[in-house]
Amino acid sequence: MTINRGARLRLTFDAFCGTHEPAWTAFARTQVGPRGDAAALVVRRTREHLHHNWAFALRQEVPAAYAWRLLKEHLAAWLAAQGEPAAVQTAAMDAAIGAFCRRAGLRPQTLADQLALLGAILALPERQRDAVVLAHCLGLADAEAAEYLGIPPATLRAHRRQAHRRIARAVGRPDFASGRPVVWETCPGEER
Repeated sequence: MTINRGARLRLTFDAFCGTHEPAWTAFARTQVGPRGDAAALVVRRTREHLHHNWAFALRQEVPAAYAWRLLKEHLAAWLAAQGEPAAVQTAAMDAAIGAFCRRAGLRPQTLADQLALLGAILALPERQRDAVVLAHCLGLADAEAAEYLGIPPATLRAHRRQAHRRIARAVGRPDFASGRPVVWETCPGEER
């Protein structure tokens, strides 16, 4: 039995989306927060856009990176349609700070420390911020995160090291740049 080209494309599309949608959804939540089905809506729009351009996506050097760019475009469009996109993104990112702290070994002590950390992450250049969010907030392995960004894993690690240095300077904790855990008293969302 032969499968026609259309059926093959559909199978590859479904498999691709099945593999990547959990990370897309988790990342979308870091940007839009737990607002009803906003993350699912952004991912659905990304999936539809990708479906209409699937043959083109397959011709890209790294299809996952192409899909990641589409996701970011749809996230930007959703955020722009909101009344206060910066506030939405800040609140959503704040929700991801707890996971970031646990995975990065940070434990901010005060609200000021937490706000400084959030501000430092939001102020990172896009590639560095994505590298940090993919690794520390979503817990993705370097190879998978690098694929989303369309870069080699070594470049991803370099972006993350640069991000750690920037964050360390911004929060006044040079020990964070070393990669060793930085222990403050509590993490956001934890009881003292």
